[in-house]
Amino acid sequence: KHLFESINQILGDQTVVVTDVGDCLFGAVDLMISTHTKFLSPAYYTSMGFAIPASIGAQVANPSLRPIVLVGDGAFQMTCLELSTALKLGYNPIVIVLNNKGYTTERFLQEGPFNDIPDWKYHNITDLIGGGWGFEVSTEGDLEKAIKAALANKDSLSVINVHLKPTDVSPALTRLAEKMSKQL
Repeated sequence: KHLFESINQILGDQTVVVTDVGDCLFGAVDLMISTHTKFLSPAYYTSMGFAIPASIGAQVANPSLRPIVLVGDGAFQMTCLELSTALKLGYNPIVIVLNNKGYTTERFLQEGPFNDIPDWKYHNITDLIGGGWGFEVSTEGDLEKAIKAALANKDSLSVINVHLKPTDVSPALTRLAEKMSKQL
């Protein structure tokens, strides 16, 4: 919940929120998107991995926009190397990785070890691709500092690795699960 409240504080006219599928998209329901803030997301799980490449496309279309990218760890693992393209083109997305060590939306549907994925050091991708800023976040205070530093870093991309419990979900996903359980 605090994560999405923090993101609400940084949305502006030159912002495009790009979210992947899963709890990132459910959580984005509670963002306060203004008339001038842009919003991009896929509609289907078959589009997992959409957010990072889409953020590049958004900046190609309008270089003055600053993407705030919300991506789960599973989707990040699918397309994260496209950040090297963003770096090469001089783009500056702020990529926020919701690291809950797996497919949490799927955990609601069926529990099993197939929902668990390796816990990468997502913030270190900037070392791998040769640029950008990486931040590791374990507390709300860390999150505030990382967002502030990422916003100040206008010249390059930033990756914020937000550690979450595997059972930590957005209020929107909780509401959906409650409604679905009442109908079944």
